[in-house]
Amino acid sequence: MQPGLVVVDPFAAMIDTAVQALPAPLWVPWPPPPGWRFAGLCHGTVATAGSGTTACWSGTDPFGDPVETLFVCEEAGAGLGGLFSGLRTHYPTPNVGIGPPDARFLVEGRSTSLWSVEAVDDRAVYVGEAAGRWLWVIVHPAEGSALVVSPLTLVDARSLGAELAMLPLGELSPRLLVEVPPEL
Repeated sequence: MQPGLVVVDPFAAMIDTAVQALPAPLWVPWPPPPGWRFAGLCHGTVATAGSGTTACWSGTDPFGDPVETLFVCEEAGAGLGGLFSGLRTHYPTPNVGIGPPDARFLVEGRSTSLWSVEAVDDRAVYVGEAAGRWLWVIVHPAEGSALVVSPLTLVDARSLGAELAMLPLGELSPRLLVEVPPEL
């Protein structure tokens, strides 16, 4: 597989078959928190192994401050989580799974533990395992990470069927429009 990312505008994702054709779950908060908007998706790989998906949402944290949150689902080695978290790695850092988790989300009906990963200063990053793949939750700005205090429920958008049309849509996030560094 050649590395490559495909970015899909939120409006196109709803009228096209892009979501249904994804090779991995596209984690979305369901029901969406009040005021949150789906801001696009991307899928593919930045490495030569595995594939993944990323859903971007814009909204507010529990204190009403604006945040953008990326939910990355990837097979081992795909590199999407590392790319969007600003890390030069295809895998989470070694502290994932060590000690008590920093957050828990409900993913497809199962409690999923997430551990904080040190990343660049402008974002907060949490990583765990869901459905046999890595789940990265990347929050911009880092101060918005208070949203993990009130756990979200994530579902695979491919399973929503007609409910997919009920996702509140926003503008395509520029956070999805990244260049893959050559060293990845």
